[in-house]
Amino acid sequence: MMRRTFQKPTAKPGAAPANDIDLSEIASSGEAFRAIVTALLHLIVAQQPRVRRRDPSGVHQMRIALRRMRAAISVFGDLVDGTDTQRMKRELKWLAGRLAPARDLHLLEVKIKGAKLRAASPTFLKRLGADRGAAFDSARATVDLQRFRKLLADLEHWIEAGEWTKRADADDRPSAEVFARKVLTRRAHKLNKRLAKLEQLDDEERHRVRIAAKKLNYAIGFFESLFDGKAGKRLKRFRKHLKKLLDALGALNDVAVHRKLAGKFARRAQAKLDPDAARQLADLDDAEIRRQMKTALKTAGKLAEDPLFGD
Repeated sequence: MMRRTFQKPTAKPGAAPANDIDLSEIASSGEAFRAIVTALLHLIVAQQPRVRRRDPSGVHQMRIALRRMRAAISVFGDLVDGTDTQRMKRELKWLAGRLAPARDLHLLEVKIKGAKLRAASPTFLKRLGADRGAAFDSARATVDLQRFRKLLADLEHWIEAGEWTKRADADDRPSAEVFARKVLTRRAHKLNKRLAKLEQLDDEERHRVRIAAKKLNYAIGFFESLFDGKAGKRLKRFRKHLKKLLDALGALNDVAVHRKLAGKFARRAQAKLDPDAARQLADLDDAEIRRQMKTALKTAGKLAEDPLFGD
């Protein structure tokens, strides 16, 4: 079999990833998985030029594509599990980790400068800017590593001829629609149970709920094209609520991450945030937490009242 090359991806370099993936209504679950991860690999490749240019949006979009691919592996679970799949998961996590500091420090810098903190220390801002620059240099260097190039080649081979394609049950897998209905319903039920306790969760527990919600959102994006009529309308309505929940949980997570980062800078003798600026930032964070938690709780209620597929 002639292997495809990803030298010229179907997505235009620099293009933001599409939100959803169209699947054939007669696709098997295995064919659906292949279509999904192939599209996501194209999106990863398409962001390379922007990451090399140290473009914050390019780093962000590559991270989204990586998260979606890891979510696809999780969603399809036992259907695609295997030694090589586990290795792909580890390498995808490695790559996402290499990109994370650039994104986090960029958002922290934007937040502090956007807030126009009156007493923000020039030394603090200089240190933050230097660390941000170093993080983007690291991201740029990552996509030029042999390990990154090998990962792309390994992903291509895994998609076309990985262990998951050769298993004895490969021809007896359920249709994509049957599989999707089952996995989406199960994940929605589990998420709603966790959301019922949202107000009592700490930052780390709330972050784990956010990850579960993101995986469900990605899964709906993978499979939404398979449903029309009443089921399709219910799915779209549920996803609308889910996206609003994710916006709120994402903002809450950003506050937690930024506080940790700011704390690390504050422990550096030469890069402390002035007390007045620190108080201003804390006040802004507290107000954001109250606002976003109120939104999250309200939206969680809507998700519970308007279940997937009317179940």
